[in-house]
Amino acid sequence: MDLRHLVTFCAVVDRGSFSAAAEELGISQPAVSAQIRSLEQRVGERLLDRHGRGASLTEAGRVLEPYARRMLALEDDLDRELGETSERVSGRLEIGSSTGPGEVLLPPLLADFRARHPDVHVSLIVSDTRTICQQVLDGELELGIVGSDLPHRGLVVTPFISDELIVITPPDHPLAHETHIDLATFAKHPVILQQRGSGVRDVLERALRAAGLRPSDLVVDMELGLQQSVKAAVIGGYGITVISRRAVEPELADGRLAGVAFLGSDLRRDFATVRAVGRTPSRVTTAFLGYAGPRLGIDRDQV
Repeated sequence: MDLRHLVTFCAVVDRGSFSAAAEELGISQPAVSAQIRSLEQRVGERLLDRHGRGASLTEAGRVLEPYARRMLALEDDLDRELGETSERVSGRLEIGSSTGPGEVLLPPLLADFRARHPDVHVSLIVSDTRTICQQVLDGELELGIVGSDLPHRGLVVTPFISDELIVITPPDHPLAHETHIDLATFAKHPVILQQRGSGVRDVLERALRAAGLRPSDLVVDMELGLQQSVKAAVIGGYGITVISRRAVEPELADGRLAGVAFLGSDLRRDFATVRAVGRTPSRVTTAFLGYAGPRLGIDRDQV
């Protein structure tokens, strides 16, 4: 049943004539007559008796009228609800993240976003880059934020924010008083590495190859999971590692760790968002990226 015909029907009933209804609706009187005829054909009954310049309800018309008004009221309710939904951010925000952004960058952002949008339920899953990318590809996660993008034709990869990698050492380590070292010097010292598949390790191994070294040239004492594990080991005095500067700013500031930059090798990585090709972002995900961008100094077009 065409709701426009019900609008016209109610207008004729309210105004008492076809001409007055046409004036109210801003259409011609023949158009009003045509819509009423279509409605009568649809219900199979005459709905309005025409007399002189006026019109009155038939018995069938009196049956239809309350239903017509209810249907139009429901349409108004639907329009109002949809309008509120377009302005209200709600639902489940599930993000998968590698340890770099997941342990340092995202928690305060997500907390602030949740405070602004209390109808949003936030869930953050932290794992290695490869696992997060696979979960996005498998449809288990809508959005991933990772520290080293893995090219895949099924992923849309968008730069999110840049990050610097540095060497961290215990305060009494021979390298602790250096400001810069090169990769060849780093490779001479026993190191602790994050597990394979981590973004930091991928960036480090690519930098070694670019400098004419091999990952196997490293003297690896231990492989200890992800970021927090290797950081704890270095704080405990068990070796040195490469890590995100963002992840150790408090420990560098209070002297529990020393930080050394790389000389001649720009060990930087872009945290990137990853989404599955062909999957339309949900309203809550779009809202979060739009919120995070300005706070991280990201061009809105990038998000």
